[in-house]
Amino acid sequence: METGYIREFVMLADCLNFSEAAERLFISQSSLSKHIRALERELGGELFVRTTRTIRLSEMGTVYLPYARKIADLCDQAEVAAEDLRRHAAASLTIAVMQNPQYYGMAKYIVSFRQAHPDLTFSMVEADEQGLYEMFQKKLVNVFPAFSNFYGLEGCSFMPMVESRVMALLRRDHPCAGRGSVTLEQLSRERLLLPTRGGSLSELIRAAFRREGKDPPVVYEGSSLGCADLVKAGMGVSLHSREFADALSLEPDIAVLEIEPVITFRYGLGHRAPSELSHAEQMYLSHMKQFELR
Repeated sequence: METGYIREFVMLADCLNFSEAAERLFISQSSLSKHIRALERELGGELFVRTTRTIRLSEMGTVYLPYARKIADLCDQAEVAAEDLRRHAAASLTIAVMQNPQYYGMAKYIVSFRQAHPDLTFSMVEADEQGLYEMFQKKLVNVFPAFSNFYGLEGCSFMPMVESRVMALLRRDHPCAGRGSVTLEQLSRERLLLPTRGGSLSELIRAAFRREGKDPPVVYEGSSLGCADLVKAGMGVSLHSREFADALSLEPDIAVLEIEPVITFRYGLGHRAPSELSHAEQMYLSHMKQFELR
């Protein structure tokens, strides 16, 4: 049953004039008449008694009218609730962040967006790299942090925002700790502590060693702080982002060295086409666009 026809019936019952009711409904008189006839066919009886000059409610119309008013009122309330929900969704944003966002230089951009839009309902959901990709595939998030060599997800574009490099973290008493840099050749003889297994940064590091014809022993692939703790304990040498290394540069037990040849990478946002984003997500992407690497 067309709820619109029910609303039209209520209007006509109030006006008892086809011309006036059609004008108030912003439809033609012929369309109104057609819709009332369709409603009557569905109900199995006439709602109005029509003469050449006047119309009045039939017995069925009189009985049906209070129910029709309730239906029309409920439809109005439902539309208001749906509109409120749409407005709330447009004015709220849940963004995805990778674990330890400060280690890739993205936290400052998120903070700047929050400061630029203080009235926006704002929340964050954190996951590891693979978790974010899965959330994107399931359409739980539409914008998420990613490395430039992120898994080629269908319908996903990449906006680079940070260019960084991999640094070596050694225990302060390591024989190489006093040098300005360390080579991949030298590192290939060390026990390596790498970021999360299967993640882009870990794969990037492994690929750099393969290009040098090396396959060093990897004794740990896990959390960033876990890598740092194991370096302090003398369990190996960690390779990590420059931002993470900078955060540990004041640690008395850790030395940070450049790596030769340099291993660079880009980090930024993976996102769907702007037309597929909510208004709030478009605002977020537009804000981040000003920091995009050219």
